[in-house]
Amino acid sequence: MTSVRLRKDEAVHLASFLGRVVGWDERAAVRVQARGGVVGVYAPSPLDVLVFVAVPLAARVDDPIDTTVSAGRLRDVIGDVARVAPETDVTLPDPVTGSASLAVLPPASPWSPGERGMAGDVTPKVDEAVAAFRSSVPASGSFHAELVAEATWDAPGWGGLPMRALHAARLLGFLTHPGARIETATVSGWKRLVTPAGQVFVRNNAGPARLSLVPTTR
Repeated sequence: MTSVRLRKDEAVHLASFLGRVVGWDERAAVRVQARGGVVGVYAPSPLDVLVFVAVPLAARVDDPIDTTVSAGRLRDVIGDVARVAPETDVTLPDPVTGSASLAVLPPASPWSPGERGMAGDVTPKVDEAVAAFRSSVPASGSFHAELVAEATWDAPGWGGLPMRALHAARLLGFLTHPGARIETATVSGWKRLVTPAGQVFVRNNAGPARLSLVPTTR
């Protein structure tokens, strides 16, 4: 059985992240990678972006780990661990088949830096977009609502990122603290938003946003 050792604070952070992913899709799968003293978790989102959280391990892993598991099962395991001890081993669930978006991950090659700012620079833009969307779509499930959603979340947001990337970061709690430093970066085929709490990746050739038609800001 494969396991990683986490400290309590890191376990709580990962459990919270996974809880939000499961809130989007209770059947979601996530890709877990661990190397050396760090573990990272990639997850898909209904906004057609890839989201990512990495935390330091309490003990280095001898062999690299790369496995796809149920987000819900991993959340439950880590949630139980977070209530027990300052640090403990987390046994990863059995592998499952994940979505196609987890098959090809962003490259590790050098990224070109982009715009820098604060979370507080971005959150008003997201909140305005959510409010505008709600006022434009009185009822969900219509073709008109789908068109408005596509236009709203594919619109330019900040730092060359589409609004859907910023909205995903907002929903995940990555932009909770207004003074948190954020930045963008690009590499061939990809753009990303980097925050202290996690990252959001967007493919440059991504298709229309697949968004729940009643977005909420958490």
